[in-house]
Amino acid sequence: MFKDLTQRAVTAMLMLFVTVCFARAADNRGVVTGVVKNSSGKPVVGAFVKVKNAERRLTFMVVSQAQGRYTLDQLPPGKYTAQGVGNGFQSEWSEPMEVAAGKSTKIDLSLTAPQAAPLRAAWPSRMPEEDPSVKTLPEGAGKQIVASRCTVCHEFTEVTTTRMDRDGWQRTLREMRQNMKNANFKDLSDDEAKSVLEYVVANFPPLPKPDPNSRLPRTLMQGEAMKYRVVEYELEDTKAETHDIAVDPNGVGWANQRVGGKLGRFDPETLEYTEVTPQVNKVPKARMGNLQISSNGIIWLPDGSAERRWMSYDIKNAKWTYYDFPASIRGGSGGNSMAIAKDGVIWNSGPGEARSLKPATGEWKSYDSPTWLKTKMNPGGYGIAVAGDGKVWFAENNVDKMARVDPATGQVDEFKVPVNGKAYPRRMATDAEGNIWVGLWSAGKLMKIDTKTAEMTTFDPPTPFSGAYSISVDKTHNLIWATLHRVDKLARYNPKTNTWVEFPLPQAETDVRRIEVDQHNPNRIWWSSVGNFGGQARMGYIELLNGSGSK
Repeated sequence: MFKDLTQRAVTAMLMLFVTVCFARAADNRGVVTGVVKNSSGKPVVGAFVKVKNAERRLTFMVVSQAQGRYTLDQLPPGKYTAQGVGNGFQSEWSEPMEVAAGKSTKIDLSLTAPQAAPLRAAWPSRMPEEDPSVKTLPEGAGKQIVASRCTVCHEFTEVTTTRMDRDGWQRTLREMRQNMKNANFKDLSDDEAKSVLEYVVANFPPLPKPDPNSRLPRTLMQGEAMKYRVVEYELEDTKAETHDIAVDPNGVGWANQRVGGKLGRFDPETLEYTEVTPQVNKVPKARMGNLQISSNGIIWLPDGSAERRWMSYDIKNAKWTYYDFPASIRGGSGGNSMAIAKDGVIWNSGPGEARSLKPATGEWKSYDSPTWLKTKMNPGGYGIAVAGDGKVWFAENNVDKMARVDPATGQVDEFKVPVNGKAYPRRMATDAEGNIWVGLWSAGKLMKIDTKTAEMTTFDPPTPFSGAYSISVDKTHNLIWATLHRVDKLARYNPKTNTWVEFPLPQAETDVRRIEVDQHNPNRIWWSSVGNFGGQARMGYIELLNGSGSK
């Protein structure tokens, strides 16, 4: 009896402590509310509302609800501006308004100005792949070098669709030459590099910077698409290239910086951003690749710089560990994607191969695909995932094939993607049943691989030319999430009901390359944006409201 009363007392004290903590957190945050109206003064339901705190580099977005009302809570104190967008119209940005801790500030918005013209679906700062102008290389000095040398790593349309100024092309050319060296490909001579630079600068100048609202829908949001919130942080280093994101066991988002050389951390509770930096010996900065976080809080990522290594970072102990990448494995140490198997083995995709490291023993292995062995030409190596049966799948994006590795036997099999025309498989993930889901970027589809039969089935998002890129799965409800890279949306697909919901992001050309569902809080989906080619490096998440993630 006494013991039971003691336990109840302890439980009551803990509940009181938690309640007080939450109350204090709420007291330290502010609220912005308001009503969105059209030019006639009538409330607008289903319009986007963007609220910014420029000093803290934070942007929030919600959708107006009944009577045109919106609420954004849990905001750090400071000055905020707001804008509404909906039904083909938008408001002016409001004057800065002070949001105080524990207080509510009202900002009403009137949609009186026309929304910016729609932006065609395309890779950020590039021409659409469907445009006839990108199908051939223009004549001129440098054409043959691009056609023969640049296509070792990618198709020539990677060049013809891209649009940059001279500085951007110079930076890209330096990076590509370094990648060629790291992968043991023959480098361009300085004269060849100069010829290529003048060729691309003359033929592929930058496109006009799009209006931030040019990708937001012209129709008002309805149903579950109204029930979400976006939180994003803009890095001070705009060119850091936050290419990938992962969520740690505490629900904190981490993003690599391919150019910035740091690992960024964004806490969703405090909305604070911090960075950690690995040691370098041969280069000024590490070139961090795709990161994954283990269940015990260890971050794994490759370093594609001349350091030629993989790295891990122990979050709890703030400790880096480095693993030299063996010269016996083809390609550079970077690869495209990583995956962590249940047995602790770390997997990475390379040019026509999967590579693995067993951290406990330091043992490295590589597995060549049949296409590589037959042709000795790079079939690509993009996304990678470990299926429920323990076999490892990776995408050979240049030849529209999926490769499957059996770690027990070393056997590698290939399967052609069943899509007419170019599919271009990119990132992938494993669902709750152990099957593989893949984003087919060029085809704009999702693809499911039944790992028992290797049968492949494709699914079309509502928005065409979507650029389905990265996949993550809410394994609690077996809901498939994808980034629609070319149209600045995240999408959720329910295989049981065959239904889709699309969630637009706040601005055009966000350039989301990877998403990850927080498995401990599946209503929160993290994303990161590269921000290269004149964009802005960002990281953040969307948060489903009213429990809509469980439907």
